Amino acid sequence: MASWQELIIQYFGQATLTPLAGGSLAESYALSTRTNRYFVKHYDPSWIKDPQIVWREASALQALKQARWPVPDVILTHDSFLVLSWIEKGSTSYKDKAGQILGERLAKAHQQVASAYSLPWGNGIGIIQHPSSNYLLAGDFYWEIRLAPLLKSLSSQYSLLETLKDHETPIRKFLNQAVIFPTLVHGDLWSGNFLWQSDGSPYVIDPASYYGDPVSDIAFAELFGGFPPSFYHSYWLTMGSDPHYPCKKPIYQLYHALVHLKLFGQAYIGLSKSLIDQIRESPCLQR
Repeated sequence: MASWQELIIQYFGQATLTPLAGGSLAESYALSTRTNRYFVKHYDPSWIKDPQIVWREASALQALKQARWPVPDVILTHDSFLVLSWIEKGSTSYKDKAGQILGERLAKAHQQVASAYSLPWGNGIGIIQHPSSNYLLAGDFYWEIRLAPLLKSLSSQYSLLETLKDHETPIRKFLNQAVIFPTLVHGDLWSGNFLWQSDGSPYVIDPASYYGDPVSDIAFAELFGGFPPSFYHSYWLTMGSDPHYPCKKPIYQLYHALVHLKLFGQAYIGLSKSLIDQIRESPCLQR
């Protein structure tokens, strides 16, 4: 059986693969042909025990592309690898411009209304979740599909998380009423997944996409920082304000805090506690 490298060479003809630094789950390579350059991600099946990981990422990228998100093109996929269009990184001097363009483009993409809240491709962030059925209410979807699996997985290790279960009904009720429509979101929008070219053209990579509240992407972008102010200003200017966002933000950020708690342990218990405290004290949640 041909190796994955041989399969790529056979497809592209004369080409070379050069290892690149970075990536925690996948090996990264630059693929150079006579006329083009591409980016290759390879998931070693001997330690990535998830046969659908390539399918999930490629499907999400293709859906985002169709929704006019600035993402790389999917060129080729196989069981353990995918080949994407190459993004030539620009200098930091273009970061503000890229942020401004990205904010506007994301807001326009977020204005596209989907039919239901769902996790159509499953989600490999922190805990493998299978594709979900469609939900008509945002709070029911967020609690049952996003938060509950993590709480179930982590509560035996961290008793603090048990206190959040008392707020299940208020969280559901608030989001059911405050979220107006579902849209396709990136799902893993932190600054490491934000790139730009030398002309300031922005790109986002490595999605964990689903159909949810548009501002859930912005909440995660704010959690660890790294985006320029121009990004947020442009986003809200184009999207319009969400009066419920201050109350939504810690609820959506908690999901990602719990993912990091599961992946990296005790170092994220302080962040998780802070967000739980904010949720418990929220004026928007009425028990």
